[in-house]
Formats: sequence, structure tokens, C-alpha cells
Amino acid sequence: MTERYLVQALPEIAAFFLELRAHVDPSLQRLQPAKLGKPYPMGQCLEISLAVAQLLDHADVAGLALSEPARAGYAAFVAFRKAGGQFRRMWGDLRGEFFQNAFQLGTFYLDVSNDTVTPSKPKVELLPFDEARFVPIADFRHFARIATGYWQHAIYPNHLLPELAPYCPLIHVAANGQAIVAEGTDYMVAMAQAGRFEPSEDVLRDAPMPVALHERLAGALADGGWKVAQGPDQGRAMALRACREHRRKGWHVSQQKALDAITAVQHINRKLALAAARPPAGQQSQWEACNTMSAMSTIDKMQINGITYDLADLSPEAKQQLEMVRATDAKLADLKRDMAIIQTARNVYVAELVKLLPAQK
Repeated sequence: MTERYLVQALPEIAAFFLELRAHVDPSLQRLQPAKLGKPYPMGQCLEISLAVAQLLDHADVAGLALSEPARAGYAAFVAFRKAGGQFRRMWGDLRGEFFQNAFQLGTFYLDVSNDTVTPSKPKVELLPFDEARFVPIADFRHFARIATGYWQHAIYPNHLLPELAPYCPLIHVAANGQAIVAEGTDYMVAMAQAGRFEPSEDVLRDAPMPVALHERLAGALADGGWKVAQGPDQGRAMALRACREHRRKGWHVSQQKALDAITAVQHINRKLALAAARPPAGQQSQWEACNTMSAMSTIDKMQINGITYDLADLSPEAKQQLEMVRATDAKLADLKRDMAIIQTARNVYVAELVKLLPAQK
């Protein structure tokens, strides 16, 4: 089917997806002009891929203002799909360097966010799959190797939350100290389950995570209602035991357990982010005051609580704290954006579920 429907129309298909990118870019850029300090589209391959997929599934694409080549590409794409051709979103290791969201289109690799790591690259890449050097994540060590280089994260075994460790056996710590439980995504949790939690056991057998890190994260989660190990040595033993018990109970085939784990990790990571943004006890009043900081009108002034300050007059220590405030504001903006994306995805799933429900008599 690839030969019959796609090969002769590759330039037109590429033009079609390039124009879809042009259609989703303005709204995505308004929603999130920067991510982790980098301007759109850098780092936003997931957002772009989801937007294109949603456009294809839920919009009248034929009604878009497309060029003639793009319309020809759309016709080839529709004919291929109607004949049963495969088109699906995927995520994995691209060329051993970074994670990438892309699509499989027949025997072709299609990337509609090819410029999210190197902005000078073409926005859309379409090439035979065996030339793409795109491979699935094989296990958690493979994942950690890419994450260490691509995200610059320090990675430790999850000896903090033993009941969640079979599903998400890693703790990531970014350069700014922000920690997350990883990786609470459908793909990675499904990988853990498909391996009967043995891939998780493999990394959880590593040396216990540092005591200081464990204490800091345990303190941040102390009032959340989650079962937190009392120390990394205890957490290591409990996490390994949880893998064996979950396997014995057959939880590696339970979709509900997977969903529960993903939901819990999302809540925990939000809690960790808020804890990282909040200052130590006794400094909340100053922190609340800084929360009233207005947008900067110039690059050399700032305003807090209605008072304007020249940045040149600030001490080095004050400037350092200002950068920390800016960094936490950016992180909070990321969290709000993530919530918006998750809520949008949920609305789509609910809409699709409603279509599949039996008719009421």
C-alpha cells in the first residue's frame, strides 16, 4: 500500500503536513511561547505532534486553505488510510541522541516537529523508516542513557515510593534541583508491565539513592498521603519486594493499576514542583510578596509590590534570588501548560468514549 498510494506523492504529502504545521503553529506559540527557557518550537515535539494528530482526527481538513500540492498530498494520505494503511503516533530514541515524537506512515518515518531540537532544520521530515534511525526505548537503562545526555538529568533508582517503583522506577533531578518521578507515561508504564516489572527490578537493584536526596524528597511528600520509605536502604528493599508482589498478583496485566500509577505520579510530580518553588519555612512572607512581581517593562528594571527597582542597584545575592524567582515562575507556567494539555486530552478521550457508548433505550 505504501508503494501504491504514497511513494509517487511524497513531495505532496510533505507539503500537506508542512501546511498543517503552519496551521497549528500560531495557536501553540501563543499558548506556550517558551518552554524551559527556550523559544517555540524548541522542546515542544509532543505538543506539536498532538496538535497535528488532533487536527487530523477532529477537524475538517478538507476545508482548510491548502495549496494544490498540499491538496494532492492530502488526497494520497486519505486514499492510503481508507485502504487500511497504517498511520500512528510513536515516541522513542532518535539516532541515539534524544527522545522524539513522530509518526509511522506506512513504511515511512514522518516527523512534523523536526525543528524542535535544532530550529534551523526543516519543520517536516519524511523518509524511509530504515533510514530514520528511530528505535523504541528498550528498557529503563536505555531511557536513562538518553535522558542523561539529552535532558542533562541526574538519575537515581526510585527508592522513595516503593509501591510506585514497579511502574516508575527512576527519580530524575534536573540541573536546577527539580526532581520528578519518571516516567509516568503510557509507553514507559506499559514497558514495565510488558516485562512483568523485571525491567524495573533491574534498575531498582542499583545502589540506594543518596540519603540527602531521599530526605529532601520525602519531606516534600510528607503530607500527601503517599507511602514513602523511611530511608533509601529500606526503600530499595521495599521497591524490589513490590515488583515481585505486583507480578505475583498479576498487576502487570491490569490497565486500571497502570492508570492509577500514572495518575499518582502526575500528582506527586506537581507536589515536588511546588515544593521546589516554595522557600524554606519562615520565608513565606517574602515569597508571597515576590509573587506580586509585575511583568518587566524594560530589561533593566523590575517592580515588586508597586515599587520599581533598577537591576543595576541590586546586590549579587539579590540578582541571584531574582533569577531563582524567574526560574520558578517559568516552571509554574510549565505546570499550568501541562494541566491544560492533560485537560484537553481528557476532553478528547471523553468525547470519543461517548461515541462508543451503547444507545440508551
